[in-house]
Amino acid sequence: MLKSGLFFVGTVVDTAILVSIVATQLVLADIAGFGVDISMGDRLMATVHDLLNFGPTLLVLIGVSFAVAFLVAFLAHRRFGGNRTTWYMVAGLTSFPAMIFLLRAAMGVTLIAAARNLTGLILLSLCCMAGGWAFAWLTSRFGNGEKADA
Repeated sequence: MLKSGLFFVGTVVDTAILVSIVATQLVLADIAGFGVDISMGDRLMATVHDLLNFGPTLLVLIGVSFAVAFLVAFLAHRRFGGNRTTWYMVAGLTSFPAMIFLLRAAMGVTLIAAARNLTGLILLSLCCMAGGWAFAWLTSRFGNGEKADA
């Protein structure tokens, strides 16, 4: 149980970092689309700034959404069987748009600018799918003895 908790925290941190980096680059790509030249140094500075300033918010949002989604994946796999890794990947994939839609319904705004269009939403959801895969792999390989594909 402790290992699974540590793997969960590590997965949330890694996923939040990946989401932050991808979101920053998507926003910068939109800005560059207006003809603004963005140097590699500016990209790096913006990425670090977003990691430090928006990263903690992403940690909370992704942590909560993964907690709910991974619990559903665990229970669904136990009840229906199938490929455990697939359950967690789908949980990760769907957790991000669910979180975005719930936040938009509650607050009236999409907090993550890169998720305001379909391409950004899909790319950031794929980052979370990778987090679901990582959690499934870590817990099956080093964790509580559950088999990855049982």
